[in-house]
Amino acid sequence: MKMVKRRSIWGLLIVLFLLSLTACQGNGGNESGGNNAVSEESSDGPVKLTMWVHIAEDTSEGKAYKKRAEAFNKANAGKIEVNVQFIARGGGGTGYEDKVNAALTTNSLPDVLTLDGPNTAAYADSGILLDLTDYVSEEAKNNFLDSALEQGTYNGRLYSLAIQESTVVIYYNKDMFVQAGLCKSVETCQEDLGVTVDDPWTFDEFKKVARKLRDYFNKPAIDLHLGSQDEWITYALAPFIWTSGGDLIGEDGLTADGYFNSEASKKGFEFIKSLVDEGLTTPTPEDKAFEMGIYPMSLSSAWTIPELKYSYAEKVPNWGVLPYPVGDTGVLHAPTGSWAFGVSKTTKHPKEAAQLAEWMTNTESTLMFTSVTGLLPATKSAYEQTDRFDQDPDKLLMEQLMKAGHPRPKTVAYPELTFSFQQAIDRIVNGQPVDSTIDQVTAQLEVKLKRHRQ
Repeated sequence: MKMVKRRSIWGLLIVLFLLSLTACQGNGGNESGGNNAVSEESSDGPVKLTMWVHIAEDTSEGKAYKKRAEAFNKANAGKIEVNVQFIARGGGGTGYEDKVNAALTTNSLPDVLTLDGPNTAAYADSGILLDLTDYVSEEAKNNFLDSALEQGTYNGRLYSLAIQESTVVIYYNKDMFVQAGLCKSVETCQEDLGVTVDDPWTFDEFKKVARKLRDYFNKPAIDLHLGSQDEWITYALAPFIWTSGGDLIGEDGLTADGYFNSEASKKGFEFIKSLVDEGLTTPTPEDKAFEMGIYPMSLSSAWTIPELKYSYAEKVPNWGVLPYPVGDTGVLHAPTGSWAFGVSKTTKHPKEAAQLAEWMTNTESTLMFTSVTGLLPATKSAYEQTDRFDQDPDKLLMEQLMKAGHPRPKTVAYPELTFSFQQAIDRIVNGQPVDSTIDQVTAQLEVKLKRHRQ
């Protein structure tokens, strides 16, 4: 094993600790599979690889991973054989990240592993991930969506391959909109609102609708899921900063002062705080309040679509999706990114491991995974092989991703950055003033970033 940079070891420990606060989805379940993490040497039989995934085996997504791995073994019979270990993420991201942390300290990382895409730079800088640039075919690279390829690239080199893509939209209850007088009928609601990806609503227009819903139902108008203490906060709320003309960090990925605390960024934070102050949302929402027909709107990702269709159809039979509102810039920004596959730098079989990672992210795989998660495919050819995106709500999600997708910042200090953003949001939605709070959080973040600059 090549020695990892001493500076990066310190950073990696922070990465692995803070990863417990990150990732767009959390899944329960227990670890299953063998105990050997590293690949096995075999002079006679096939090359044996170990792959870790962050999903429980008995979930629909876990079953999809297993099915694609079995197909890989069948296609490479006698040459390569992969053993999948399912290490489910627990609440707050524990479980999977704990396992990765332990494997790092004992030099027993698997050949292939999943990671939350925005953490690619931090993993790569810390010497955990193999540079895949020369191992992945040009055809495969060119087939990834630009946003997915950008997510996996660090310093011009490719380190992770996106499993699927994502974005976030505003779900709304058409029946409740009709009751509040915002739509003439359920059938005409989308047209009545006149909000599209190409012609989104403004902050003021959004608040006008939200106030009417709040007043009519005497409830918060929208669930922003502010009670989440994980990556959701940065993933879903950063677009309010970007559309206000702000940013979270400089282009160098290591400067927060003048960006995180710029006047434009503070306008975005003020908008988020105003939604709480006016009772349009709440930092302590009722569980599944939108799905149960209690709140008229919810900010959520594509994984809510199968939930509404199959688990809450009786509670919310008529619903639709709308894009984000826009701030002072008038430019729509929306989240992107999801989990990815990477290859451990310690693998004894880089060629075969990269082949496995490419297989697990090809069009057939991304279509299978997204069919059970509700998320969006990460490859261009996938959209040519399905009619799922011909109509709303999936069509609007696709359009927003393609036209307004904005990746989270690419920085080796992403875990520290997202932790600081979550900390800032938690403080301002619970009563602290924006101006001084953001300045204080920025100063604290600068101390952390300085260590990376040394």
